[in-house]
Amino acid sequence: MAAWSRATERKITLPDPGASPRRFVDALRDRVASGSWDVLVPGTEASLLTISEARDELEPHVALGLPPHPVVLGSLDKHLLQRVAADAGLASPASVPCKDRVEAVAAATDLGFPVVVKPARSFQAALDAPHGALKQRGAIIVQEKSGLDAALRRVGEPLTVQRFVPNAQIVSCAGVRLPEGLAGFTVARYVRTWAPRVGSAAFARTVEPPDGLRGRIEDILARIGWIGIFELELLDEGAGRLETIDLNPRLFGWLSLAVGAGANLPAIWCNHVLRRGGGVAADAAPGHYYRWEEGELKYVVRHAQKFNRRAFAPLRPHRNVVHACFELRDPAPLLAQALEVVGSLFKRKA
Repeated sequence: MAAWSRATERKITLPDPGASPRRFVDALRDRVASGSWDVLVPGTEASLLTISEARDELEPHVALGLPPHPVVLGSLDKHLLQRVAADAGLASPASVPCKDRVEAVAAATDLGFPVVVKPARSFQAALDAPHGALKQRGAIIVQEKSGLDAALRRVGEPLTVQRFVPNAQIVSCAGVRLPEGLAGFTVARYVRTWAPRVGSAAFARTVEPPDGLRGRIEDILARIGWIGIFELELLDEGAGRLETIDLNPRLFGWLSLAVGAGANLPAIWCNHVLRRGGGVAADAAPGHYYRWEEGELKYVVRHAQKFNRRAFAPLRPHRNVVHACFELRDPAPLLAQALEVVGSLFKRKA
């Protein structure tokens, strides 16, 4: 979709870093060796891992600004995140790190179903895959014991078994951590998600940061050693109780909301990497909204099929809304998204 945008000057096609990291690095190195780019910013976890590991081949040609590779690995380690978040006063929901199936079954039994089963890292090397491929593993909600074994096979080892928190709202915090502290700090509440309960933000709004939250997040990132753009997701269980669930040390889905609310995180980061001054390091203002069109459409269809009045919620107008894809002056990405959705429907029907 980004390739259709008027803001995209050039599109370069590379091998998938998850399927073939070595080919991805070789092709990327050949591209950046021309000296046409100043900064390279990874947009996915697979590309972050691969670029960080191959930094010696890339940094002679383009600036990365990444912290040392062990720090990058630590920033993607969910077990490490649970430990440092607890030390910083933002402990995760009751969680048990497990090294194998026996420990996972015992942990799920103790916590009580439903539970969330998470990999230690979302991307892990697939030893049986060609070219050293990285295999993505996501979190799975397990409703009852009979579904646990299948979830454990999909998630792999080591893993975490975590208490499932129903009806909690997601509070997502983002910004750029620089050596001198956080910049462009943004706090957003998810109003709707897709997929339900465990998905990405379909509709969200920026809010004032709760007291002390900025300092705790700075503490978490400092303990990990992360420098760069980040998103930290929290669960709000009410009564001021916030719990850490995930850290994304990279660009993230609702980035346009932060930018639209006044926190231009990519500009802040690039200015830091290139050692440029500039007055772009403002924090996000509250009262701005974000809408992911595809997620909202699926939300409407899901609830309309059940004759649920919540299907009308996305139709309510709001001011200060930024969209994932649509802009009047740049309509082609939304068209690309629509074609992709229609294509996926035909494939599913087939």
